[in-house]
Amino acid sequence: MNKKIFSLVFSMVFAATSASCLTACKDSGGLDAFPEYADDKQMMIGGWDSPMNTLEDYRMAKEMGLTHIFIDEYFAPKGSQDYKDILGFCEEIGLKAIVNMGASVDSEKPTDTTDYSIYPAVDMINYWDEPTIDRFELIKELANEHEARYKDKRDMTFYINMDPSGGGGDPDEYVRTFCEEIMPLVSGRKILSTDVYPLSGKNGAHSVSSAWLPRLELNASYAKEFNMEQHFFIQSYWSDLTGTREIYDINDLRYQFYVDMAYGVQNFSYFTYTHSFIEGFGGGCVEREVSCKKTALYDWAQEINAELAKFDHVYLSFDWNGTMPIVGTDNPDGENAHFMALKHSLTALECANKVTATQDTLVGQFKDADGNDGLIVTNYTDPLDLVDDIVSFEFKNANRALVYRGGERKIYEVKNGKLDIRLAPGEGVFVIPVKLK
Repeated sequence: MNKKIFSLVFSMVFAATSASCLTACKDSGGLDAFPEYADDKQMMIGGWDSPMNTLEDYRMAKEMGLTHIFIDEYFAPKGSQDYKDILGFCEEIGLKAIVNMGASVDSEKPTDTTDYSIYPAVDMINYWDEPTIDRFELIKELANEHEARYKDKRDMTFYINMDPSGGGGDPDEYVRTFCEEIMPLVSGRKILSTDVYPLSGKNGAHSVSSAWLPRLELNASYAKEFNMEQHFFIQSYWSDLTGTREIYDINDLRYQFYVDMAYGVQNFSYFTYTHSFIEGFGGGCVEREVSCKKTALYDWAQEINAELAKFDHVYLSFDWNGTMPIVGTDNPDGENAHFMALKHSLTALECANKVTATQDTLVGQFKDADGNDGLIVTNYTDPLDLVDDIVSFEFKNANRALVYRGGERKIYEVKNGKLDIRLAPGEGVFVIPVKLK
């Protein structure tokens, strides 16, 4: 059967089934037993590379669904009236600013001592991008200076984006040292951030980077141990220089979000929002030299941002407790090298006796404050492979499942503990199995 026709038929059947389940649940009077979550939490969705410095360009960033924007000096130098105007634009439209200090990789310590607490829009200070481990002593100085400058003022988050390869040292030692020696120096919100751009290929070839999952696992483990939030960048650029491929459609974006979320990532930023100024880099959500001109990526990002915003308060009410990789029954090799590189994978789920999948799959395991189980279930195959995945659960103690698909909550009947979920290429869902009386 033609793939598009099959997907249309499946969607019609799925919609009818969901409507039937919802009606049955209402008639049973059991809806009040489903867990409910206050809409008082918001996922951070940022963008790297500033828009052009007009109110209209910043408003367009907000309308794409961004909550934060990294402010660099490409269009306006710090201290200038244009720069102050940009921070005013952010305040006017409700977009939070992350001030870039300009230090990157192995550069020298930044010297900007401005008190950014006087600007209401500024929410974070980005002191260093991908520092090498031999710069940690300088970063400790920055952390102490940050704490002294802001401790008696409003919250201002100290932010560092970590080198995904380990900063010139062992990745485990690199992240642990940061968590143990640097982050205790600052109060307030603590974020563990890095960037792995997983969609690889050129000249028509495509693959997924083998470095992605190990770094997700490493950060997730340390974020849990040290009670930190996670932040990951979403690849929205391409470059033959780095071996990253073009973003072809919304599935490429959705795929990255849900794989990251399977490891408990709560905050994201697009790299890049504006077409990068780096020579040889393509992509981005808006053009760099033309005001208010969108690329195709803008509409895809806006759609996925809206999808996440519909249920982020639910997802953020759960804590990550591990991830289970599943080799698909249709995988001809019977193994996945990416999964074999992981060190702390779950081999079973607390809420299920068994789970299988037709394609390689990730299942992130979560718990809320009341002990309810939650699962991020993700089709791990490269979206360009155009392969659907059927994931089959045998739950221990459930007769219903709340399934957030495309941001919308659907209620599934779970018969004899069994539930099958079909995932399209790049798709992920959030599942909460429940037992109704």
